[in-house]
Formats: sequence, structure tokens, C-alpha cells
Amino acid sequence: MKASNKLKQPAAPLILFFLLTGMLTAAWANPTLPSLISDHVVFQQGRKIHVWGAADPGEKIIVSLSQNKAQTLADPGGYWSVDLPPMQAGGPFRLKVTGNTTVVIEDVLIGEVWIASGQSNMTFALADSASAAEDLPRADYNEIRLFTVPKRLTVSPQSDTLPASWSPCTPDAAKEFSAVAYYFARKLHRDLHVPIGIIESAWPGTAIEEWMAPEAVQIDPTIKAMLDEWNSHEGNGFAQGRQPFDLQFDDFELLPSPDGTRTPVVLSTFDDGTARNSLGGYWSYAAKSAPDTAFDLTSPGYLEKGFAAHISGRIDASDDSRLLMRFHQDLSPADLSAYAGVRFWVRGSGSFRFRSLQPTIGDWDDYSVALLHASPKWTPITIWFRDLRQEGWGVTQEFTPESLTGIAIECLPDSGYPLRPATSLYGGMIAPLLRYSFRGVIWYQGEGNALRAREYRSLLPALVQGWRAVSHQPDMPFLIVQLPNHGAVPGQPTESAWAELREAQFLTAKKLDDVGLAVTIDVGDPKDLHPHRKAEIGDRLALWALGTTYHHSLTYSGPLYESMSIAAGTIRVRFSNTGSGLVAKDGDLKGFAIAGKDRKFHWASASIDGNSVVVSSPEIPDPVAVRYAWADSPDCNLFNAEGLPASPFRTDDWPGITE
Repeated sequence: MKASNKLKQPAAPLILFFLLTGMLTAAWANPTLPSLISDHVVFQQGRKIHVWGAADPGEKIIVSLSQNKAQTLADPGGYWSVDLPPMQAGGPFRLKVTGNTTVVIEDVLIGEVWIASGQSNMTFALADSASAAEDLPRADYNEIRLFTVPKRLTVSPQSDTLPASWSPCTPDAAKEFSAVAYYFARKLHRDLHVPIGIIESAWPGTAIEEWMAPEAVQIDPTIKAMLDEWNSHEGNGFAQGRQPFDLQFDDFELLPSPDGTRTPVVLSTFDDGTARNSLGGYWSYAAKSAPDTAFDLTSPGYLEKGFAAHISGRIDASDDSRLLMRFHQDLSPADLSAYAGVRFWVRGSGSFRFRSLQPTIGDWDDYSVALLHASPKWTPITIWFRDLRQEGWGVTQEFTPESLTGIAIECLPDSGYPLRPATSLYGGMIAPLLRYSFRGVIWYQGEGNALRAREYRSLLPALVQGWRAVSHQPDMPFLIVQLPNHGAVPGQPTESAWAELREAQFLTAKKLDDVGLAVTIDVGDPKDLHPHRKAEIGDRLALWALGTTYHHSLTYSGPLYESMSIAAGTIRVRFSNTGSGLVAKDGDLKGFAIAGKDRKFHWASASIDGNSVVVSSPEIPDPVAVRYAWADSPDCNLFNAEGLPASPFRTDDWPGITE
């Protein structure tokens, strides 16, 4: 039996709860347009403007923009599309689509449109970037327009994204938008003096194969084998659809010590029918992030009395079902240093994870425990703070029980985290964009594939060619962020999966036309997978676009390895993109290693000679190979005079650790 839910929790959290859990309905006009074509949209200049949507079968559709007009009939399936003539940068204009009714899209601009895709470093918010304090208040550009594609899993290519809309760039709109994409758009706008539309379609923790077009997967036998493995995977929760769970939690207590000599302190019981806790804070649940789920207080709770927190529904890998307890109503930290852990009771079907919320952790690598499973009977769960661990992919921080803002209970099906198969992000997050006219793509991904870097040599070109084929743009600019420094700084030359991933990115840029490489080996953080210096990354992507796509006369890249030759116990390495000349930043050249036929590398002396670097070592009288910046976090300093770093490289092709 469920409670009437007249909760007595604080007013603001209660309002938030109902706003997030309420069902919203919308009256759709006829005809309809995709989310991409909405108020404040930017259309690509100099290209046919493709407009599409749905209507009644056979309905006459007239589309007009400025002085241009086109008409068509909706096909038997209710689909229609038209192409308007190319336009030059400008606006604002009004787009009118007339059928049985008229839909008007206001504040339309014509300019340059780019897609920004990848994983967590592409979703990294502007508000968290190193220069946010200065840049965010100034992020007020009416002619820069932002569009964020909602997360969606589907192996069937869609004609539309989930509901979303364009927004003019303001500090409020930009703060949660991709920092890299914002800085890229800002520099293009400043240098091109035209409107810029930037579409963020990214998802943290994803692998490249999830973003690939099905057509590209089928062409490459190796990649096809990966997809076939996914399709046959018995534990593939995605293939089984959204998975159910039904969990109840009750009687949360703080445990003073593991020896049991002191009495536990009640933290939250729900027995009074409220979502408050004893520290003055409250529980909340954001159903918006898991729309097929619900939270309520159900009766009876543990020991057949009072109430229990009840979360149930169905989720897939796009959902995030978390029950949050904030210790204080104002979200300030609580000092729990006098306590050793938390105990609570749980029953139901499904699994869950306990996570502490610590202000010093901003990259989602919370102190947590492994996945736990519920049973039909009420079962006690004891979480000792000493057993909490970070997963290790974020910044390592000390656990601070004296400064915690709350706890989170992450709710999952009994099978645990649902899987995402190859192509599953492409269908709902990329395919709808490829029918839209745009200039190119910026791509920041690879961390999720670093341990399979050798495969990335095939996967990245296949992704680029797949997107180009579907969008009918064989020369579509595709600009790659080469992974920055992260991880251990080596004392001696070593093998590195991250170096091999960077090499795969470099080789893709060498192999395919109109593919660029923003080298970022100097702006990462050995201890942080999510470096905060995003302005340099966005600017370097924009430099490559300005120098190639837009044909501006400027140095747009750092030195790139071209060739090598051996003479008199030295190896001469030649570079392209040397700009006004090679330089060693902050002292003598470092980061070079050299090897003989035994394939054992030693640190080498290196000196600049014109557009070349001459490398040698007294330990290697007959060298055969050179490597530069070949490590997770290399100590390296080769730049051109314009301040752009050289890309890591190796001259050998010996098997690596991801072979």
C-alpha cells in the first residue's frame, strides 16, 4: 500500500520533485519539424538548406526563408523534405513552414555550423574550465548558437533527436555547455565574423564503436566481428530493452565505530512521511534523468511500520537513477569524522551502489562501494567509510569524512549496468544530424579505447568515412583532439597505451584528406583525466579550421613528423608545420629516446638544425629508431615559434602493448 504522498519535506525540494517527476504534454503542430530546426537555429552558409519533417500523407508543404521558397507533398508515410538555395551569412530571418497549419521559426541565422562529439572531455562544462572565472561572465554572443543533443540509445538511425532546442550563447546557456566546443566557436566567430552554430553530441565514458555508422561497421571485417559479438552477448541489457528494478530503502543510521561500543545515530527513517533527515537536509530524486522510473514513500517500511523510500521502474544505459540525500538544506557539507560508516535496510529486486558526495571530487569518481544486490526480504547493509574507494579513472583525492555534502544511492537492474553496443549512440545522436547541412566535426575521444589503441587505427578512419558517406560530404572537415598528457611521468623510456592511441589519431590525420589534429600534449594533467585547460584545446582546433577549411594565412599546427635518416651514429628527424622555426621551450630539448637493433630505448641528446632535429646517444652507436614524447605523460618541449607543440611520434613500427 502506497502513502498518499503529502510529504512534509522542505518546500523547494518538494516543488523540484514534482517538477521533475510530472508528466509534460505538448500539442504538436501539423506539420512538424525536427528539434534541430527550431527558434534561434543556424543554417550552414553556402550550402543547400535542407528542411524536413512530418505531416499528413499527401499534405502540401510550402517552406519559405527570406526570399527563397520551395514546396512538396508529404509522402504516404507522412515524411517530407525540401532544399532551399544556399544563402550567405546573415540574419535574423524567419522560416515559415505551411501545411494544414503554419509553423514559424524565429531568429534564424545563416553562418558556420559544426558538430562537437566524443566522450567526457568533450562534455566537460565551460563552468569547470581553468579560465571560467574570466570567460564565463563574458560568454554573451547572440551570433553564437548552442544546441545539446540529448542522450539516446538506438541501433536504428533516427530522423530526429529527442526534444531539444537552440539557444543564443549567454553565460547561463554556456555554463554547462562543452568548454572545448565553446572556445572553438568563440574563436571562429571572432576571426570569421559570421554567426556560428555548434551542436554538442557527446557522452562520457563512451567507446568509438558506439558512435560509428552501421554501414562503416559492416565494411571492416574486424569491426563487424565486434558488432556480431555484441549482438550475441547474453548479458546485453540494451538488446533486451529497458530493464526493470524495484527497490526500497529505510532506517539509515550513522555508525560511530565498528566495535559497537556506542549507539548508532538515526539519520533518516521516513517514519513521519517526510523526506527529511536528522541533520536538517532532505532526500530528492530527479526522475528526469531516468524518465521510466518513479520515487515515492511507501508504507509500511522496515519492521512493518512507517514508510520507506521506494524507487522503481525500468532503465537502460542512457538513464541515471539516483536517490540523493543532502545532509543540509543549503547543500553545505557536514562533518561526519566522528562516525565510521552508515547502515541501512533494503529489499526488492535490483542492484544498487552507495556513493559519498565529496566537494573536492568534481569528476564523478566518487568514493563508493562495489555493486550490491537486493533480496525480497529486508536486509541490513553496512557501509564502512574505510572500505570506500575511488574507481581510479578520476583525480585521486583523500577521503574527507569531515566534509561531505551527502550520499547517493544509484539504482540499477539486477544485471547491473546495462551495456551499450556498437552503433547505439550513432542512431539517436549522430544520424539525425547528418541530414542537416553543416561544415565539419570536432572530435575529442579516445580515452575509452586507449587499451585497444591498435584497433583505433581502423576504427577512427572508419568512423570518419562512415559519417562522411551518410552526410554525402566526402571532404567533410574532421578535426581530432589528440589525447593530452595523463598518467605516470616515466623515469625511463617505456611503452604506453596512450602513446599508441595518439599515434592512431596521428595516422588517421595522415591517411585521410581534410582530417586535422589539435596536439594537446602540453595542456593535460598527469593526475586528472579531465584537464581543465580547455581554452587552448578549443583554440587549437579553431586554428586548424581557420588555416585549412577557411584558408586563412596562419600557422595552424605544431611540428608533425615527416621522415628520418641515419648517418654517422645520429638520426635526423624532419618535420612539417614548423612555422617560423623549431624551438625548445624552456631549455634544452627533451623527450627524445633512441634505440638500436635490440629495440631497447635510451634517453637521447637532441638538437635543432633548421626544420630538423638531430638525435644521438653515446649508448647507441648504431641507432635505428627514434621516439618522441612516447609515454602517458611525457616530459617534452619541442614547439614551433608560434607556440604550438610537436605531436608525439615514433619512427619504428615494432609491436606495442595494445597489439
